[in-house]
Amino acid sequence: MYLLDETPDRKCIIDDKEFLFFSGYSYLGMNHVKDFRKYVKEGIDKYGVLYPSSRISNTRLKLYEKLESALSALTRMPDTVSFSSGFLAGKTISSLLSSDQKIFVAPGTHPAINIASDENKSFSNFQEWQHFIVEMINNSDGNGFLLAADSVNILSAQINDFSFLKNINPDKNITVLIDDSHGIGILGKTGQGIISQIPKKENIEYIICYSLSKAFNIEGGAVSCSKHWAEKLREHPNYTGSTAINPSLIHAFLKSNKLYSKQRKKLLKNIACIKKLLPNYLRSHDFPIPVFICESPEAEILFYKKGIIISSFGYPDPTSKKINRVVINALHTKKDIKKLCAA
Repeated sequence: MYLLDETPDRKCIIDDKEFLFFSGYSYLGMNHVKDFRKYVKEGIDKYGVLYPSSRISNTRLKLYEKLESALSALTRMPDTVSFSSGFLAGKTISSLLSSDQKIFVAPGTHPAINIASDENKSFSNFQEWQHFIVEMINNSDGNGFLLAADSVNILSAQINDFSFLKNINPDKNITVLIDDSHGIGILGKTGQGIISQIPKKENIEYIICYSLSKAFNIEGGAVSCSKHWAEKLREHPNYTGSTAINPSLIHAFLKSNKLYSKQRKKLLKNIACIKKLLPNYLRSHDFPIPVFICESPEAEILFYKKGIIISSFGYPDPTSKKINRVVINALHTKKDIKKLCAA
């Protein structure tokens, strides 16, 4: 474990020594974008650092409705409900969905939406799970199924492929809950996330929950869904009884559409650079995901010796096997990428 005295960007300081920083989840590097910070400060001057009020109070900030409208437009969903964290957003919608349906959770799904169910079985990977789901649902006499999964398997740095849903019989009603925390802001031409890659069918209803921190640098989360589920969410104690997102951050988010686009282009350029410099046998994927897996258990130490810090910790809990990952962000330079690839 390394203790840092300040938030890293493309570099960090550890014990007075400078390292290249290829860890964390600040994919677009917004925390160190000058104009973004300017908007945050502008928001503080206008709204303060916190708005400690219930979302159902008789005195509300218009800002939250503007945020939710913007997120609905981004994800192309009818409505969006925001929460103070992505974890709370996922927990709240999953609690509403946890009854009256047969529930099947994909392997590796984030704890926020990993709903306990007697239907769940052990699968080694997403592909094995999806084959089971299609066969099981199509051969079932029942109707009404809930599938829960992450858009991106961050342990393998792969985008989960939801095209298998096209193979489910159209007379089966399916609700699909997807945690898009590592896809929103990155995937799609405008950063709309996994919604840009999933099949549209009349018998399938999608509900997308996500953290706003990974790409957008906003401490909060949201659920984009139908008007029906949005209404249910706004009645839930997790919504009515919790403090909302810092309004100064929302102000910055609403002002930063062009900044996000600019940083996304920089990130994709960096990903293309590492793919060009690394030989095929060292590349773990060919997708627009800025995370690369290191199979060697000694990777963290070996990179450290070369002046590079990578991500290395047990997941989903500290007792789990350590996963070593190289995480690229939009702040890295071509020189940084070259040094990384050389290492």
